[in-house]
Amino acid sequence: MPDINNIHNLKLEYKYIEDSQTAWNPNGVEGCNEENFLRNNKGVDKSIFNALDINKDGYITESEYKLTCYMDKNQDGVVTEKERSQACMNQMKIFARRGIDKWFKVDKNRDGFGSNVEWKSWETYNNNGKTLEGAMSNDELAKKYNLKEEIINDIQGWLDGEIEELKQDAKNLYGVELSKKQIIELKKEQIKQLNTWLFKEGDNEDSSFYQQLNLDAYTRLMSTVDGEACCGGDICELAGFSPSDLEKNGKYTAKDMKSRLAWAENSYKVDDNGKTIYDINGATISTKMMTKKQVEMYKQIVESTTGESWDSDNWEVSQEQWSEICEKINGTYGDDTRLNGKTRADIPENRQALLRFLEEKGWLYEQFK
Repeated sequence: MPDINNIHNLKLEYKYIEDSQTAWNPNGVEGCNEENFLRNNKGVDKSIFNALDINKDGYITESEYKLTCYMDKNQDGVVTEKERSQACMNQMKIFARRGIDKWFKVDKNRDGFGSNVEWKSWETYNNNGKTLEGAMSNDELAKKYNLKEEIINDIQGWLDGEIEELKQDAKNLYGVELSKKQIIELKKEQIKQLNTWLFKEGDNEDSSFYQQLNLDAYTRLMSTVDGEACCGGDICELAGFSPSDLEKNGKYTAKDMKSRLAWAENSYKVDDNGKTIYDINGATISTKMMTKKQVEMYKQIVESTTGESWDSDNWEVSQEQWSEICEKINGTYGDDTRLNGKTRADIPENRQALLRFLEEKGWLYEQFK
């Protein structure tokens, strides 16, 4: 693949791509095709277009262009293979850790195994964006589903599947074919995050928002682009603020944050076919997508970050503070140092099952043996 020269000086004309709607971009995607690219950038070789079109669909999207500029770490206008590979691995390591966190959305009792009850809950999560089951325990779910809990599998198949997805992500997002050495690095990252989970104590209604919140509410708490569902959930109701204010203004106001919470907390009822349900007067029927405790948890996360009372109107959230809020929502805040100085004796009682599982698999860090 050629080095991409003078990428910061290119002119790209983005136009709507037909049939480009996806769960991640429900309003469709805009891109620059080869004809417009070459017309607007006289003297630029076609190979540059091909290098920028990372997923090889015939268009350079704004996200692909921004990603290429991001890979140019020293801002010299040239993306080298080393820069491309390093940027790719940085992102794939984040995805690898994220895959472990996602597993524990399935494995709600954190023992390394997936049961019929847990997989039923995962199915509900994926099919009902407004479900309030996320904070329920396995015993509560088993009673609700009328199931006797039985183990089906362990995390091994999940890990293997995640690696295959990472290989595809590296190729589609960065144009990188992961080497055997890089794949080993990513597996090490998975093992590290599994060991980190020995010290993530919160379960059920005390777990992170990522672990317990439904898809629609979570998406509304995290989206930062107008009209774009960053996490795949439903954002159809009026937000009451502009999610892109953070990029446009460098901050969210207290009013923005309160509107965001209201947006995430409230929706309207739909039937099993996804059609809106109306009352006898023809009005939509509101429904809650967050529990009272989840609402209070969000307020506490914001207060702990800003140092200000939620009820006040005289505070703002900066870009740096927003990043911290997102880490707290995801349950990853402090992960970088969570294992520092820890020994086996520090592992809490509700992680002993995970400890035994990691030990039996040979994945337990030496400091915990």
